[in-house]
Parts: sequence; structure tokens; C-alpha cells
Amino acid sequence: MGKYQLDDKGKAQVRRFHEKHSTGASNKKDRVASLREQFLTKLNKKK
Repeated sequence: MGKYQLDDKGKAQVRRFHEKHSTGASNKKDRVASLREQFLTKLNKKK
């Protein structure tokens, strides 16, 4: 393995960091609404 290769946990952390710090085209309200939708779908899948 290379010196800086990440495992799955590290890759997820890097992806979350970039999602959080990206300057995407959507504004904050749209982002919050999409995250809420994702959360609710995950919550319903667990039940």
C-alpha cells in the first residue's frame, strides 16, 4: 500500500470534509432540505 492510501473510514471522512467545505451551486436552504430528506429516508429504512 502507498504511504497515503486511506481505508473506507478515511475516505468517508475526506468525502464529508469536501462536501462540507465545497462552494456548491446550491444555497444553504436547499442543502439543508436535501440533507433532511436523506436523513428521513435512512430513518425509514431502519424501521
